[in-house]
Amino acid sequence: MIVAITNLKGGVGKSTITQNLAVCLAQMGYKVCIVDIDENQNSMSWNGARDESLPEITVVGAVEQKGFSKAVKSLHRDYEIVLVDGTPSLSAMTTSIILNADFILIPLRPSAQDFRTMDKFLSRYNDAVGIKGEIPAYFLLNEYDDRKVIHRGIRETLEQNYDLPFLQTRIGSRTIYNEASVEGMGVYEATSDEADKARQEMVNLTNEVLQKASTLKLVG
Repeated sequence: MIVAITNLKGGVGKSTITQNLAVCLAQMGYKVCIVDIDENQNSMSWNGARDESLPEITVVGAVEQKGFSKAVKSLHRDYEIVLVDGTPSLSAMTTSIILNADFILIPLRPSAQDFRTMDKFLSRYNDAVGIKGEIPAYFLLNEYDDRKVIHRGIRETLEQNYDLPFLQTRIGSRTIYNEASVEGMGVYEATSDEADKARQEMVNLTNEVLQKASTLKLVG
């Protein structure tokens, strides 16, 4: 299965979610790799800091748009799950990422800025669907706090304005995500009271993605 974690908006947590999904999947026994398309190469740096005692996760650096499809398909022959850490741009690579994905996660924060950029991304997504046919895609709320009225309001506005479904799992705003990333870990592998809550969020996210993927016959 090829999973794209993508959005045109930068700073929505694509790399953090990709890294933590990879860790949870690896801990579950899946052979997983990351294709890091982000210009900052955050997942490449994260993997460089990863301790050898932790489950191995292969991270491949950005490739040219023309070779992207071939590279991802080649990796998919060797890995059960390929996670694509997407790029915040309107380049042709955006469409290539969507077209090559079996499953798409669209992280976004409950902010007005994230809301305003969504039409451009969905235009690219709809163009890709017109070419390929149905491509399962889900919004994932990141840095979300249900206690905040503005967060609930933006979530409700998104749900009313867009046809794509939201995952039930929501990711909170927790410093442990950044702290674990610096150490080349996922929160699943970190140890602290805050890590316990973040770990449960990521386990829930991974299980929800796998359940939906299984229903679509994308994984066994």
